[in-house]
Amino acid sequence: MILKKMEIETRTGKSIKNAQISLICYFAQLILSFFARKAFFDYLGSEILGLNTTATNLLGLLNLAELGVSASVGYFLYQPLYDKDYTKLNKLVSIQGWIYRNVAFFIIGASLIMMMFFNLIFSKSSLPLWYAYCTFGVLLFSSMLGYFYNYRQIVLYADQKNYKIQIYVQGLTIIKTILQIIAISNLPYPFFSWMFFEIIGAVSITLLLNMVLKKEYPWLETKISKGKKYMKEYPEVLKKTWQAFFHCIGGVIMHQSSPLIIYGFTTLTTVALYGNYVMIVSKISMLLSTVYGSTSAAIGNLIASKDKERIKSVFWELYDSRMAISLISLLCLFYLTNPLITVWLGKDYCFDKDFLLLFIIMNSITLMRTTVDSYINAYGLFRDIWAPLVESALNIGLSILLGIYYGLNGVIVGITISQVVILLIWKPYFLFSEGMHISPSQYFKPYVVRILLCVLIFIFIDFLFGYLDLDSISTVKDFVLNSLIVFFVCSIIVFPVFFISFKGVRDFTYRIMKLVLRK
Repeated sequence: MILKKMEIETRTGKSIKNAQISLICYFAQLILSFFARKAFFDYLGSEILGLNTTATNLLGLLNLAELGVSASVGYFLYQPLYDKDYTKLNKLVSIQGWIYRNVAFFIIGASLIMMMFFNLIFSKSSLPLWYAYCTFGVLLFSSMLGYFYNYRQIVLYADQKNYKIQIYVQGLTIIKTILQIIAISNLPYPFFSWMFFEIIGAVSITLLLNMVLKKEYPWLETKISKGKKYMKEYPEVLKKTWQAFFHCIGGVIMHQSSPLIIYGFTTLTTVALYGNYVMIVSKISMLLSTVYGSTSAAIGNLIASKDKERIKSVFWELYDSRMAISLISLLCLFYLTNPLITVWLGKDYCFDKDFLLLFIIMNSITLMRTTVDSYINAYGLFRDIWAPLVESALNIGLSILLGIYYGLNGVIVGITISQVVILLIWKPYFLFSEGMHISPSQYFKPYVVRILLCVLIFIFIDFLFGYLDLDSISTVKDFVLNSLIVFFVCSIIVFPVFFISFKGVRDFTYRIMKLVLRK
């Protein structure tokens, strides 16, 4: 009993430490990212930034071959780490290394073929073609270091020591970005300065990461050449990898293909401007992931208890609390994103309100889907491998079709429709019917009520903010003042309404209050 309590406290301590370090790194990167993007716009230009975004997404599509490997191998590391079975650990990491090496060779070959068509892919760009080759080459080099050397960091994640990765890797990334800002602002050839520090940063991270691994795990000795042999000992790794691949593919295709499709109907400059909106929303998404990231393991333990009523109660507690926080975040994003970009880069870098509303609706699905995803993972519901394939097909097909007629807004609507079909309809249905063994109507009826309430709140807040001239914001002081007003108004309306309306928010609030009082 005492040992079990110590184990729980150790896991909790590591989780808290991981969360603390992640939050520190998050806010450091958040602040730096705005200065970096501003400097890149000023000294490199929107076309080069758009080129970098496009090259990153081209490489991201090739990286689809890796999907599922780290997730599946990580799943098998927990037990041998607990048992200190170093022989098995080395074999499993060797399997990952062997798979990664083959994936790397595939990506290199596919990249060489893709570069033959750069003259067609970047035909609309006014930049010399060698810019595209250099940018893609640097990104490819950094990616290959991960496949050939950095893959062993998975042991740190499985051992709940990813705070070390945050400290060293994210720390070096922050230093690299600061040096890039200084270099492109002061040296005569900003593009080459950016590439130089990108390469130096990637190499430094690889060297430091491997030093940390050697110090933490002196027993870690991978034998990549024997990976294929070890695969025969652990065939279940390949099965899990295959399932995880299909379940990751939908999200990656959405994020990687969208800028490419947008570029097909617009310009690299539009892609760069779109990237500003993606960056801002991604920072909010990262913050929510940091706050709720530790709940996945707790959900797994809860499901193992087989307490059906408790499982359902906690589901709505997590779901409603995240929906309330997400709604406040989304409202703030809708009213403050364009003013932020105006103060940050200038009014010419903003899209219109129609795009912003569609963009917020699209991202609301991503922000609010996590609870369903966590429960699906905890139940091990991976057999619906057709779902991500359908989502990807709908995503690309509808984005292209609607993009032809409506441009950028059509692409966003196409993505949203694909997410509604799979993420908002199928996934909850699959979870409640096959995992929780509850009638799906017990999810969809409360969900419709919540969505209608969100719409009513938006209409009411939009009426109130009609008295605020947010479009005229042009200084940092005005932005900060109005941001506080927007956040305060949204919070005092959304949270009390959700608290009164839904038991899940009340349960979550009481849980937090107990933790605070206990401290």
